[in-house]
Order: sequence, then C-alpha cells, then structure tokens
Amino acid sequence: MTLDLFTVTVMTALVASVASLTFILDTVIRRDVGPGRLWAVAFLCGLATTVAYMAWSSGVGGALSVAVGNTLFVLVPGFMWVGTRRFNDRPIGYAAGLLAVLAAATFVAALLQADALGSWGGWTTMAACLVALFVAGAIETLRPPLRHIHSSWALAAVLLIAAVFYAVRLTVFLVLGHDSALISEWLGSISANFVTVTLTVVAAIVTSVLRSHHTSEQRYEWLTEGGVAFDGVMLARTFAGASADVVERAQWRSEGVALVVIRVEGISEIRTAFGPEVADDITRACRRAVRRYAPASAIVGEDGDDRLAVCALATTAADARRLGATIYRGCTEELARSQSGLFPYVGVGVAFTENAGYDIDRLLEGARDAAQRAAQTPGASVLLDAPSSPSSPSS
Repeated sequence: MTLDLFTVTVMTALVASVASLTFILDTVIRRDVGPGRLWAVAFLCGLATTVAYMAWSSGVGGALSVAVGNTLFVLVPGFMWVGTRRFNDRPIGYAAGLLAVLAAATFVAALLQADALGSWGGWTTMAACLVALFVAGAIETLRPPLRHIHSSWALAAVLLIAAVFYAVRLTVFLVLGHDSALISEWLGSISANFVTVTLTVVAAIVTSVLRSHHTSEQRYEWLTEGGVAFDGVMLARTFAGASADVVERAQWRSEGVALVVIRVEGISEIRTAFGPEVADDITRACRRAVRRYAPASAIVGEDGDDRLAVCALATTAADARRLGATIYRGCTEELARSQSGLFPYVGVGVAFTENAGYDIDRLLEGARDAAQRAAQTPGASVLLDAPSSPSSPSS
C-alpha cells in the first residue's frame, strides 16, 4: 500500500485535532491553572499550526503563513517543556523568556529566507529550536517528581524520538540540501506526519494521566502569587525556604526548632476506589486540621505528595513531641467529622534540632522517615526522630 502525502496530511490533522481538542476542552472544564493549562496551550499551538500550514497550501498568506506555522510549531514542545517544569515546581520565568526568544528567531528566519528557499525558509532555525526544546522537555520529564510516575517515561521517550528525528533531518538538510533523495524518501513530510501523530497521541494520553496524578493539594486550590495556597498552606518550595530561614535564625540564638511531617497513607488508593471528591474531602480535612492545631507562630506547608509539614519553635524534645501529638489528634478529629466516612492512616514524624542539628535537610529527612514509620507501624501515631535513643509510639 502506498500512502500519498495528501491522505497522510489529512489523517494527521484529524487525529491531532481530535486529541488536542479533547485535552483543551477537559482543561477548560476542570478550570486547570497548573501545568495542565500550559500543556493545553501547547495543544492549541498545534491546532493553530495546522491551520497556518493549510492556509499556506491554499495560497493564503504566502511566506507569512509559513512563518506563523513554523513559530507555532516551535511553541508546541516549548509549552510542553514549560508545563513539565511547572509540574516539577521549578521556576518557569527564564524558560518562558527563552521560549519567546526562540519563537521570535524562528519567525524572523522564515521571513528573511522566504525569497531564497520558499516554503523551506527558516526551516533550519525551526528544526534546531525543535531539537533543543524536545530534548529539554525529555530531560525535565525525567526529573523528580515526574520521573516517579511511570507513565511519564512514555512521554520522555517520544520527545527524545522526535528530537532524534529532527536532528537527523536537520543534519541531512545541511549536508545534502532539502531536495536530496534521502529527505524526500525517508525524512520527508510523510515521516514527519507519522512522528507528529505519535507525539500528539502519546502526549495527550500521558498529560491527562499526569494531571490526574496531581495531588489534591495541587488540584483544588487556586494559588496566589506569594507561593501560598488559597487555604493558607505554603507550597513545598515556599515552605522549604521559609523553614530554612527559621532554622538559621534559631541557630544564632541557640533556640530549639521542631520539624513535624504529617503523612496521610492511601490517598491515591482512595482516589482510585472512591473517586477524587472523597480523596479531596480527606485532604481538605487534614490540611484544615494542621493549620488549626499548629501554633499560631508556626509555618505550615506542603512537603510533597500526601504530606504536610510544620516548622515551629520548641524548648525541648518533649515539647516537640507534644506538638506532633496535638496535630495528630486534630487530624483524627477532623477526619472523624469529614463527610467521606473513611479514616486513612495518619503518621506524624517529629525531628528536633537537639538531635538532628540545625540542618534543614537533615530535619526534613528525619521527620519524613519518622512519619513513614509511624504510618506503617500498627498502634503508632507519633514518632520522634532521635538517633541517640529509640523512638516510641504515642496516641
């Protein structure tokens, strides 16, 4: 069977449009403000790319349509990359600035080379930008926490395949020219369409899965510019910076600091079995309880998936442990009043500067480990990270 370019182009446009529209509409319905919105922009740019190239093939716009199409095509992996950075809670400011520069360079190159190369004008610039952005997106996808979600590996693999395809195509273009037989037979528009279809379908599926994996802490609040969620809980990056500052200033005065980590087990399983509404209800109850029962002078923030953390001053290790017990009792009371009727395991781990020193990373690591052991130990509720002496359970 021989596939002609027109048939392949039409099928590519149809498949890409359906997959993109599905994701975009789902984003609008969810009112997603996280990485899903950036990924939706990537799909929207893909749709606009198809329109621009169709306009050029119909004789509308000429070189301007090609320039717009090339620019929008570059924005597709660009917004995928920025979205993955947002998912990993990494800064996106400079990434967005770099993407704007690459898009502008692609647009200008297409217009400047239109007279000499026609529809191939600016193609080398576009291909180089695509390779760089595909590779950047794949690397970011393999960073934590994204890499801990196995479905993201498929997206990384497809991004790398696309990067290799365009890198080989660019090399052949520069060495043999755009009219070489190798490009027309093996690396031409039909091959590019197959890569586009594969990338679009896999990206639509994986990004939808990743969005569903986003924890309730990241899904149900509208975030403020200050890095604090709508319910007053700091984002993980904000909390880490604020708690590090507290620990540093406490060290100057030789004051004790308690780092409390609250771990809720089974949220993912509850979300799968009972739906996101039930999981969200449990999450809201825990977040509300931690803020209510933590000291007014303490800072409260997220600490990854299904974990919260509290940083507060404490005079002794016993005071730190009592703080953890108070927060634990608050969580159990709130969960008992929640509408879900479910009662997941809650483990509270406490680290104290007297045992761990004034090292925020060591404090967090110790509290996380103690919280995990508390959640997995029958009859335990609060465990104190104390290397010099064994921890004991408390209720």
